[in-house]
Amino acid sequence: MNQPAPVTQAAFDRLLQLLDNDRQQAGLKYEAVRGKLTNFFRWRGCSQPEDYVDRTIDRVARKLAEGAEVQTRDPYLYFHGVAVNVLREHWKQVDRNRMTSLDELPVSQSPAENPIAKEQDDEAQSEKEVRLECLDDCIAGLPRQQLEILTRYHQDRGGTKMAQRNELAISLNIPMNALRIRVFRVRADLERCIEKCMKSRKR
Repeated sequence: MNQPAPVTQAAFDRLLQLLDNDRQQAGLKYEAVRGKLTNFFRWRGCSQPEDYVDRTIDRVARKLAEGAEVQTRDPYLYFHGVAVNVLREHWKQVDRNRMTSLDELPVSQSPAENPIAKEQDDEAQSEKEVRLECLDDCIAGLPRQQLEILTRYHQDRGGTKMAQRNELAISLNIPMNALRIRVFRVRADLERCIEKCMKSRKR
């Protein structure tokens, strides 16, 4: 399979211009987009979310260089749409790897010949998809400050997470213990929202 061509500086400049005409503001918004995309892939079970973030941003840059028009006021929505496609490709690859591994199993263990196991797999996949959709809806409904705290608390910017969380606590002018409690409450509210959403969709 041919590897995509490297992203040019001109393509990356166009991506920054999409975010903001002011170069400094564009840089800040670029980091914000990276943070959101990192959480998007991490919360969906990708073990190395940064790799998929890079893949998403590169793909957006190439699309813009090819003349793609962004019709939304919030450029992140465009990034999110591309990220969804990247995630689908990721899960397809996982499924292909899983099917390849079936060749090593005895015939009697193959899900294709076990209708009960296949039905259970289908139900599990369907439930996962519903949960991811509910996660998107619930995250979108979080107050901006709560979303920012949750994102920054789990964000990996290359340093130690403890140092980053201390920095967050200082910026909020609260003790670390209070920060942990606040994050716990946000996550608990998010989980309740997801469960409520899933129950409503199963009716």
